[in-house]
Amino acid sequence: MLLVIKTNGEWGKINKGGNTKVVRHIMRPLLINIILLFNLNLFGQLKLPEQILRFKKTDYPSSKFQIKSDTSYLGQVEIIITMTSPKINNSIHKFYCRSWLTIKKNGKLLNQKYYEIEPVGGCSGLYTPTKQPCEDHFIISKFGDYGGQTLIVDTSGSLKVLIGGAFSLSKDNRYLFALYDSDISGITVFDLKNKKMILSEERNDDKEYDEFYYQDGKYFVSFFTDDKQSKEHLVGTIDIVNKKVTEVKNSKYFLKKSNILKPYNEVKSLTRCNCGK
Repeated sequence: MLLVIKTNGEWGKINKGGNTKVVRHIMRPLLINIILLFNLNLFGQLKLPEQILRFKKTDYPSSKFQIKSDTSYLGQVEIIITMTSPKINNSIHKFYCRSWLTIKKNGKLLNQKYYEIEPVGGCSGLYTPTKQPCEDHFIISKFGDYGGQTLIVDTSGSLKVLIGGAFSLSKDNRYLFALYDSDISGITVFDLKNKKMILSEERNDDKEYDEFYYQDGKYFVSFFTDDKQSKEHLVGTIDIVNKKVTEVKNSKYFLKKSNILKPYNEVKSLTRCNCGK
């Protein structure tokens, strides 16, 4: 479950199970009802949005909760990631992982997100690469809820939220490629230079995307397979210009491992991915 608020008081997005809907020009009475239902559902009691969205350390005593908080900088932009979880999961605490992303510039709050996350058998929380791969963007992966996201902060403090999770970058850092961290396979391709979406689509079959490649001047995506005997594997060619993925069968040796685009924040590489512990 995700609720987003902008500093001008306009509510932005509501996300449940990875399906994002943009809320625009909603009548105030309806919006208030949505907020009240959200608060009652998550906490069993009425709380104001301000109390929900802003992390307050005194609400989570160290005797009962584990807190992990990291502050990073992108130029003058301050990026704070905070995660907390009960030391003992029980019905009293009623949550698995709460995560906050706070973005400030020169002390002014620009963006803030609050996530109430369930691990659903996998990782949960907000994670960053050990070292950010490009100088003018700060990239975060959100895991859990079958609703993975890739979040991009630029040097102005602007925030883009993409469906995704783990990600790769083109060698010139222009294009970002993300795999859906979800029960449905999908990919997102985003142009970091022009701040535009190239494509974001989920599959309607049981095939799963696996790794991104740059080879012979083209971008490719492989598919997961457990058929080691087959001489041919399905390969997707990512067409940046026409914004589509074209699939063909090719020799299983067609894609060279040396041409893989380095993955960041892969679940298998995260040693502590249960809400930071």
